[in-house]
Amino acid sequence: MAEIYGQPVARETPAVHKFGGSSLKDVTAISSVIRTIRSHVRTEDVVVVSANGGVTDQLIQVFNDGTHRLPALRESVQQLVTTVLDQPDALLVSLLEDLELLSSGLSQTTLSVHDVLAYGELWSAQLLSARLHELGIPNHWRDARDILTVDAQNNPVNPAKAVQILLDSKGEGIQILTGFLARNEAGQGITLGRNGSDYSATLVASLLRSSAVYLWTDVDGVYTADPHVIPEARRIPTLTLGEAQALSELGSHVLHHKTINPLLQHPARIIINTCDSDTLGTDVVEQSRAGEGQVKTLAHKSQLVQLTLAGIHELRTRQFQAELTAGQINQYACHYDKTRQVLQLCVEQVDFFRTSQLIRQAGLTLVQQLSGVSLISAVGHNIRQNHRVISQLLGRTARFDVLNIHYPGNDHTLCVLLADEQAEALLADLHAACFDLAPSIPIVVLGYGNIGQQFIRILKDNKASIEQRVKQSLSLVAVANSRHYQYAGECLLDEVIVPDQDNTSGEIYQRLSDYINKPLVLIDLTASEAVAARYPEFVANGWHLISANKLVAADDIRASHLEAELEKQHRRWLTNTTVGAALPIQSSLRKLIESGDQVQAVNGVFSGSLSWIFGQYDGQRPFMEWVRQAHANAYTEPDPRDDLSGQDVYRKALILARQLGFNEARVVFTPAIPDELMAGTLEQFWARSAAIDEHVAGLWKAANEQGKSLCYLASISSQEINVSLQLIDQQHPAAGLRPGDNIFVIDSAWYAGNPLVIQGPGAGREVTAAGVLNDLIEVLQSA
Repeated sequence: MAEIYGQPVARETPAVHKFGGSSLKDVTAISSVIRTIRSHVRTEDVVVVSANGGVTDQLIQVFNDGTHRLPALRESVQQLVTTVLDQPDALLVSLLEDLELLSSGLSQTTLSVHDVLAYGELWSAQLLSARLHELGIPNHWRDARDILTVDAQNNPVNPAKAVQILLDSKGEGIQILTGFLARNEAGQGITLGRNGSDYSATLVASLLRSSAVYLWTDVDGVYTADPHVIPEARRIPTLTLGEAQALSELGSHVLHHKTINPLLQHPARIIINTCDSDTLGTDVVEQSRAGEGQVKTLAHKSQLVQLTLAGIHELRTRQFQAELTAGQINQYACHYDKTRQVLQLCVEQVDFFRTSQLIRQAGLTLVQQLSGVSLISAVGHNIRQNHRVISQLLGRTARFDVLNIHYPGNDHTLCVLLADEQAEALLADLHAACFDLAPSIPIVVLGYGNIGQQFIRILKDNKASIEQRVKQSLSLVAVANSRHYQYAGECLLDEVIVPDQDNTSGEIYQRLSDYINKPLVLIDLTASEAVAARYPEFVANGWHLISANKLVAADDIRASHLEAELEKQHRRWLTNTTVGAALPIQSSLRKLIESGDQVQAVNGVFSGSLSWIFGQYDGQRPFMEWVRQAHANAYTEPDPRDDLSGQDVYRKALILARQLGFNEARVVFTPAIPDELMAGTLEQFWARSAAIDEHVAGLWKAANEQGKSLCYLASISSQEINVSLQLIDQQHPAAGLRPGDNIFVIDSAWYAGNPLVIQGPGAGREVTAAGVLNDLIEVLQSA
C-alpha cells in the first residue's frame, strides 16, 4: 500500500490526475485542488495541469496584439501567485524573468505561438508545486516537452524513452506535469490544440499503463446534455469507452477531441468529476451492458461553419483532412461523396480563417460555406442498431429546418446539423424525448361535478406515480361542464382548477378544434345527451373516448356505428365505468368470451345507488330522506330520477346484453318508482316526496310481512332482459348485500351450477373516478 495524502487507495499502477484551467483559476479553486490531491493522489501518481483559468486567453492576446498587453498579464499572474503562496518571492522572481524573455522574444519575433502559450502551463505547474511544498507534500514539476515527442498526428514517438523518464522520477514524490505541451520530431516545442491537457493526461496514462485517469473539471461528470443549456440534464454514472470516444470526437465540453484515443489500445478507467464533489462523477469503463441501445447523452456544438469542397478525389480528401489535423483544426460531420467527388465538413468558427488558408494553399475549390451551424449528436452504445431510437430521433427533428442528418463511422452516434437559432429548441425537445417522460396525449374532462372533481383530485394527488406507470407526463388541457370551462395550453393539474369561461353554447368545442386530427383523450363524465350526440364528431376528430355516460353505450345502433368509425381511426372507446363503477364486470365478461366460455345469464344488483337507498331503508326514516342523502353523497346520477326510474339500471342491462350478443331478447322493464310520481321538473319531483314515501312504505310493509326484502334486480339472458323491483327472500345472493354494493352473478358453460360472482362498491364518486382512471391508464399505455 503506497503512501497517500488522505485515505488509502489500492491501485496496481500509477494513476494520472488532470486539473483543468477552471480548477486552477484562483486561490479558492486551487485550495480545492489541494484538498483533492490530499484525498486522491498517491506519491507515485502523475498530476497534469492546464494553464490557470484565463491565462491562455491573455497570452493569445499578447501574441496577436503585441507587448502592450504584457502589463495586464503580469498583474493578474502576480496577484494569483501572491494570494496562493505564503512565500511567493522565489516564484515571482522566476515569473518576472519569464515575462522579460517573453517581451524580448516577441519584440524580436523569435517566439512561435506555441512558445508563447507554453508559459501558461509552466507557470501553473510551478505555482501548484510551490504550494504543495509549503504544505509539506513531496512533489516536483516537469515540462512535458522534456518527456513527450509526438508526430504530425500527435501520436507518441519513442514512447519507451518517455516511460523511462517518468518511471525514473517515481521516488521524488508526486510528478506535476504540464499539459498541452510536447515536442515534434524536429525538436520544436508545440501545443496539442485547444483543451490538449486532457490528451496529455490520457497519453501519459497510456504510456504508464495506468489503471485510472482522473479528469478533474468544472462539472461532476458527463451529463445527459450541457446543464448550462438544459437545466433538467442529469449526471450519467457510467459511459463505455466507445461512447466516450464518440463524445470526444463531437467537441464535448467535458471529453475533448482525441482524449480517448490513447486509451483504446491500453484501456484505463476514466473518472470525470469536480473537486470537492459529493458525487461519484462519471466512470468511463471499457465495456458495459447497461443501457445498451439507448441514448446516453446529447452533445451540442454550435458556431460551426459548414464547408463544401468540389472536385476532390478520395486520396486528396484524406490528405487534406490530415493537414487539418496537423494544424490542430478539429473537423465535424465529415462526409465524402465518391460519385460526385464532394467533401462536406464543419469546422469551428475560430478555425475558419486558417481552414480557408489551407484550402487555398492546397488549390482546392470551396463551392459553399454556411456559417452559424450547430451539430446536435445523440450518443449511446449501439444506438444505430436500435430502429426505435433512430425513428424517435428522426421523428423529433421533423418540425425543424434540418440541414443534414449525419451518420458517423461508429454505431454509437447519430448527428443532426441545423442553424444555431434552432439548436437549443431541438436539444430541449430531444432531451425531453430521450430522458424525460414522453409527452402525454392531451386529456379533456367533460363533467366537473362530484365525479369529475374527484377524478381530477386523484390525478393531482397521484400524478408522479401515474406518470411512471404509463411512462408519459399527464397533460390535462381542458375541464368543462354545461355552463363553464377552463382551457390551458399547459397542464391544468399544476394550477387551481376553476372553470369560469362561458360554455353555455359549447364554446369548449371551438377551443378544442386545435386538436382535430391529433391524438386526444376525451373523458365524458356527464349524463348528457348533448355530449353523447357529439360522439361521432369526437371520433371523426381522431380522439380516444372514455365514457361514464351510458347513453351511447346502451344504444346498439349508435354504439355499433361509433365502433365502426373508431376502428377506421385506430382509436379506442372504453366504457368500463358505465356498469359497476370500478368493478371489472365488462372486462371479466370480455375475457370469458375471448377464452371460449359461453355466458348464459347475468343476474344481480346493477345500481349502487338503489342498492344503497333500499339497503338503508328500514321503514322508519322516510324513503326520500335517504334519496336526498344519496344524492348529496354523489351515489345517484345528477338527476336521481335516472336511478329511481330504473333507466340507469336498464341502460346498464342493455350495455351488458349488447356485449353478450343478447340484443334480440325481449325486454321486461318496470321502474323502481312509478312514472307518475316522477313526472315534470326536478323541483316537482322533490315536491312529491310525501307521496313517494307513502308508496315505498306500503311496498316495504308488504315485503316485511312475508319475511322478504325490496331489491331492484336485473337479469339478462338470450331470451329476456328483466329489470324490476322485486321481493327477495333471505337466501337470495343479493339479500345480504352491503348498502351501496353491486353484485353480478354470472352463469356460463364453465361456471354451470356454481356461478361466478363479482361483488363490490357500485356507487360513489371515489369508485367511479377510480374506474375512469383505470380506463385512462389503459388508453395511455396502448396509445
